[in-house]
Amino acid sequence: MGFKKDFLWGGSVSSMQTEGAWNEGGKGLSIYDVRPVKEGRSDWKAAIDTYHRYKEDSKLFAGMGFNAYRFSISWSRIFPDGEGAVNLEGLGFYDDFIDDLIEKGMEPVVCFYHFDMPLNLQRKYKGWLGRETVDAFKVYVETIIKHFGGRVKYYIPFNEQNAACLMAAETIGVKADADNAANVTSTCTHHMFMAGAHVRHAINDFAPHAKAGGMVNFMAMYPATCRPEDIIAANAASRSYNYQTLDVIATGEYPSDLWRNWEKANVIPPIQEGDLDYLKEAKFDFIAHSYYTSAVVSAKENGEAPSGAEVLMSMLGGQKQKNPYLKESQWDWTIDPAGLRNSVSEMYHRYRLPVFTIECGIGVDEQADEKGYVDDQYRIDYFKSHLEQLKLAVDQDGVDLMGFLTWGPIDILSSQGEMKKRYGFIYVNRTDTELKDLKRSKKKSYDWFRRVIVSNGEEL
Repeated sequence: MGFKKDFLWGGSVSSMQTEGAWNEGGKGLSIYDVRPVKEGRSDWKAAIDTYHRYKEDSKLFAGMGFNAYRFSISWSRIFPDGEGAVNLEGLGFYDDFIDDLIEKGMEPVVCFYHFDMPLNLQRKYKGWLGRETVDAFKVYVETIIKHFGGRVKYYIPFNEQNAACLMAAETIGVKADADNAANVTSTCTHHMFMAGAHVRHAINDFAPHAKAGGMVNFMAMYPATCRPEDIIAANAASRSYNYQTLDVIATGEYPSDLWRNWEKANVIPPIQEGDLDYLKEAKFDFIAHSYYTSAVVSAKENGEAPSGAEVLMSMLGGQKQKNPYLKESQWDWTIDPAGLRNSVSEMYHRYRLPVFTIECGIGVDEQADEKGYVDDQYRIDYFKSHLEQLKLAVDQDGVDLMGFLTWGPIDILSSQGEMKKRYGFIYVNRTDTELKDLKRSKKKSYDWFRRVIVSNGEEL
């Protein structure tokens, strides 16, 4: 059987990791523009200069056979203050950007928010903590959907919404103690769900041809042993990290265990009259997800299960439990192709919605030779193993899989300002601290992925 004929192949990026031009074209400041930079790393002000080089990049993507490209719109490029007057020059840039993608045979997959809150909204309303930010987001969403009309068929409200909610307490601009952080997180979680629901409602009103997908960072979680306490702990961690968000995306309702968590912590969010009906009427058309790694979970010494946030923080902090059956990347991420199959199968059979894998990839510290070439056979092996598992998910598990987009099809800055953590099929000549000439060149994996796409995944 294999992948369906209209399978979407391509790549995903964010605006702040690619565009640069941080103070050009009428763009306002986002929180990334003032974010402290760690020593030896880069800010995001130049990134890889996609703002000026997008036609060159899209030509390279088209050369691989991409028929889809997911990117985020910079909210502060459309509304410099996050609210108020529209920046027509910003709209014009995305007009040209989207028209160029379509001309080269790629479906634009538009993400409205990729962790890059307009700075004014962060300072004025503490970002998603303020209901006013939801109102501003609604205006932003309607502006985009009305403006791009029939040219865009796929919209995603939030990049990795589960992770974005957990980040909320870090980014409101105040030091929150544990209790306050839980209250901040629940409030921001509700506000983000309300904002995301408006994307679905706005599509109904202004672009009924289009589809909307809610997105999570899906992390497969395995019990450390067959001890029942560890199995319960792994299931509970997966519920809190993966499925509580997916439940709302797919059903429009808050699940009972999320309500119980809020009640126990006394952090019920400020739900206004009509909110729950608004969510219920905004079920999404498909599930989008990123996938990079899996986790091993044990019950705590007191027998309690760690939260999904605790599992994530332990991984990011270098304190994760090792999986003896799997290898790891240079950045200590467990490489688990079978976990991808299991993840998409679980999501599909639980919710019966099409699943769209829109981020997957491996970051490697690479150096090109004098001709700009990188022999990245390891990247080919990585994607081959993951695509083999996705084919099994389709052929044996019956998953309705919409497409496969790689993260960072061209080398971009990481979310921590690292250029050396390279994901792309295309090498960009810059370092963490030196822009150089930003020349683009094809790695070995470029031609391999082109053959994969031309064969619709049959030739791996």
